[in-house]
Amino acid sequence: MRFLFKDPSFVVLSKQTQKFKISFLSMGFFCALAPHSYAKITQDYSAITPVPSTNAATDSTVLNKPSNVSILDIQRYTGSLLSPSGAVTQAGSLMIEPYFQSTISRGGYLNDGRVRSNKHRTDSADSFILVKYGITNNLSVQVTPQVNYYWNGRTTASTVHFSDLPVELQYRWIDQNNKKYIPSFTTYLGMNFPTGDYTNLGRALDAAGSGSYALRFGIQSQAAYDINNHALRVRLWGVARKPLTSANIRDISSYGTDDGYKGNAKSGLFGNWGFSLEYGITKEWVLAFDFQYDWAKGTRMRGAYTNGPFERYVSAASHDIQIAPAIEYNWTPTMGVIVGAALTVDGHNTNDFVQPQFAVNFAF
Repeated sequence: MRFLFKDPSFVVLSKQTQKFKISFLSMGFFCALAPHSYAKITQDYSAITPVPSTNAATDSTVLNKPSNVSILDIQRYTGSLLSPSGAVTQAGSLMIEPYFQSTISRGGYLNDGRVRSNKHRTDSADSFILVKYGITNNLSVQVTPQVNYYWNGRTTASTVHFSDLPVELQYRWIDQNNKKYIPSFTTYLGMNFPTGDYTNLGRALDAAGSGSYALRFGIQSQAAYDINNHALRVRLWGVARKPLTSANIRDISSYGTDDGYKGNAKSGLFGNWGFSLEYGITKEWVLAFDFQYDWAKGTRMRGAYTNGPFERYVSAASHDIQIAPAIEYNWTPTMGVIVGAALTVDGHNTNDFVQPQFAVNFAF
């Protein structure tokens, strides 16, 4: 469901919060899929995320549906926790999905993949709203405002902070057609706007932004199958973020610097790829599962502390693997809720965490 990313340059937070990832999926695999209806709002931190989808349905139950109605036509979805959704299918459609999550750190992955416990590891509470509007039957715009609050064993953030703002256009080039086994195919293009605090901070836990514009781009495909009169929906995606500008930083910053520092930083390319499965138990109840691989190249740092030598270096690259089991309940074709947790199962140079969360999806 989500499509959010926190910039990997958040050294203070990224070492103890989230990471990122990408890859591009083969067209042959996409074409082996058979897509299914309405895309979800999707998604993005992230953490860093970042979209559920809603499908028009009849009032027939799964077990007592008319013989001429396919289970794929009446199954309801909220969308899995991590997968992005495609563009909505009708102009004027509005999707709103508020998310609430908490990131509980279990330590950090070292360069060799071993996990080290950290007594003062950073935890967070986050909330973001996925808002998607259908400009045409194939083109949608999505905006995802997010707020964060951090704490550890020694201190807390000074207040709740707004993160960088993702804005994205999504265009569906191929509509799904279950009867002909044709998958949907959507592309993404947008920008992360640097609206979050990132430099001259009062304390390190106030870091919420990157200070740079980042290009957002990616692809997504979706398919559905009838498995013994139960719907199975599959999503595949690959997305990336390319920082376009460097950030001038002073003193305490999102990049792990402290008082007395002056310089600039520029994050490397980061993104993720993955797949999701959603299996309909009934028309209303759905089991969901995500697999996601996050990756990020290193951040280039240039600067110096007062009376110190000028330094120029690139921080280490990072990656992690997340899984996210969840359960969905959709009491109407346009309203549903999902509850579950994302957790890391492998990684290096990044945080090891559990992230319980829930979201409510509304379609208008």
